Amino acid sequence: MNFVCFNGNFLPADEPLFTPQNRSFRYGDGVFETIKIYKSKILFEQFHYDRLFLSLKMLQIKFAFTSSYLSSLIIELCKRNDCLDSARVRFAACRNSQGECEFVIEASPLDNKVNQWNEQGLVIDIYPFARKNADAFSNLKTANFLPYVLAELFAKEKSIDDALVLNTFNNIADSSKANIFLVKKKEIFTPAIHQGCVSGVIRRFLMDELKVQGYRLRQQEISEQQLLDADEVFLTNSIYDIRWVEKFREKAYTSEQTLSIYKKIIAPLY
Repeated sequence: MNFVCFNGNFLPADEPLFTPQNRSFRYGDGVFETIKIYKSKILFEQFHYDRLFLSLKMLQIKFAFTSSYLSSLIIELCKRNDCLDSARVRFAACRNSQGECEFVIEASPLDNKVNQWNEQGLVIDIYPFARKNADAFSNLKTANFLPYVLAELFAKEKSIDDALVLNTFNNIADSSKANIFLVKKKEIFTPAIHQGCVSGVIRRFLMDELKVQGYRLRQQEISEQQLLDADEVFLTNSIYDIRWVEKFREKAYTSEQTLSIYKKIIAPLY
């Protein structure tokens, strides 16, 4: 039997948890984190909690739990669901009628293939039917994720791997499920936070490590033309770490520098 953790209590995964009055269901009034477990360890643990606690404070959702308390629940849930070796964990928090935090933790097994270099590059496009705001809340992973949901559906309909989301300035913010990086000659570019991208955990980690490794990194506006002019493109998120992009429409990319970054920074994690 699989379990979920609801406000600290472990319950069967098929047991109803919410009423129709739940504010996350009604209004998207909440946040979430997608976390990877590897060999009984929560990867990038502090980065996830930094973002989670900042998000809750910005949304004025009252909470009293600590990171160590949440970690103990996550590890216990993975034990119960027999996925401590490799797991995808989703922590979702929302506001109750008293303005206080309620949360649900889910944990499911994760194929170790996600920890490997993707030999086959991704195919991507731009989702044309929405523009994401670039405001104080755009960098959070909120329960109000509709542009990303629709961008993912668009990618599935086109039989491609992912779709990019534009901001209201018609610049690239991120993809339906990842942050984006471009490589041009010896420089690496990624949308700046003020461009409305999600403040990704791997994005944060990778930017720190790239600077240590001596790469020249620029956070700025990223246009479609810059995407077409790039030598290489890669996407990052907490489950797949780095995945190189092979094609955007008719534009084909190489992966030499991205593979080097993967070997230097990501591969040692596993």
